[in-house]
Amino acid sequence: MKHIFLMFIQLIFTIYLESAKSNSANIFSTSPIGPYKLVMKQLYSCNPTKNNKIQHNWYLSHRDNTTFILGNTTGDIPFDDTLSFEVKMALRDSHGRWQENSFMQKWTKACTFVKQIAGNALAEISFGLGFNTTKCPIPANFYDAPGMDISIIKNTNVPKSFLYGTYKFNVYYTRQNEIYGCQICILEIKRL
Repeated sequence: MKHIFLMFIQLIFTIYLESAKSNSANIFSTSPIGPYKLVMKQLYSCNPTKNNKIQHNWYLSHRDNTTFILGNTTGDIPFDDTLSFEVKMALRDSHGRWQENSFMQKWTKACTFVKQIAGNALAEISFGLGFNTTKCPIPANFYDAPGMDISIIKNTNVPKSFLYGTYKFNVYYTRQNEIYGCQICILEIKRL
């Protein structure tokens, strides 16, 4: 009996490996994780009445089946590596409730981190959001975003496979536990 069970496991593993080689085979189509399509639902400031040192006034615009980020940024301080980049992620459960702090991460050297995660799409992101530079630091100034097509995210260094679902990302720029900027993005990770 044990021998038959091991042969069964080996068969499943072989089928899985062969299906991974072929894009047309989709044996494990019910997997909760995999390649995805990103649908951005909302984008707004965490605390618009608070006078943060970095204030994004971004919003989403939909035209020609494309989603763009438009708006502006007011920076009273430079966006540099003295800031940290923090993410607190909430996951929407099957009852529609947010499971807060499902994932929390803090990266030091915020400007360098953003450049690394943007990867090959850095110039498109920077110019689409109106920053007109790909270097650190981004000087304190007012920046008007002509529009960033969110589909360029596929050209960044974000993971190419992710757990499907609806997420709320709270993004903070901090220094010594003081918040200098905050943005919320609600997005859906959908199966391709």
